[in-house]
Formats: sequence, structure tokens, C-alpha cells
Amino acid sequence: MEAIIIKPKDKGELNFFLELAKRLGVSAKTYEEMQDEQLLKAMEINRKTSKTDKKKVLATLNNILNEKQQDYHK
Repeated sequence: MEAIIIKPKDKGELNFFLELAKRLGVSAKTYEEMQDEQLLKAMEINRKTSKTDKKKVLATLNNILNEKQQDYHK
């Protein structure tokens, strides 16, 4: 199936196109909705794998959060 991409100039125009698609009986989603769905699918697939140790992930995140950030405003 082919798709079209429409870039509305503002929120009102976006709502207009979504309502038009609904009235025509055509499936329509925003780009953000599609990204959210794809992320959820990837998360569900990865949730079932046991490739990464939870402690290792948490330790890595703690290391990142506790790193002293460089001052780039010189």
C-alpha cells in the first residue's frame, strides 16, 4: 500500500486533514503516533529478550548521570 505525507502549516490545518481523512473513511495517523507505535513494538520485542543484565544497564545509567560534565561555555 502506498502512503502520502502532508505537512500542515499549523495545528488547525493538521486537525482539518485528520478530520477529512476520518470522514472519507481513510486511515490517518500523525508522524508522532507512528513513531510511538514503532517504539512500542520494538520495546515489546526487546522486553522478551534476556541479552542484557539489568544491573549492568542500571550501573551504566548511574555512571552517565554521575559523570562530571565538561563546561562547554568557555
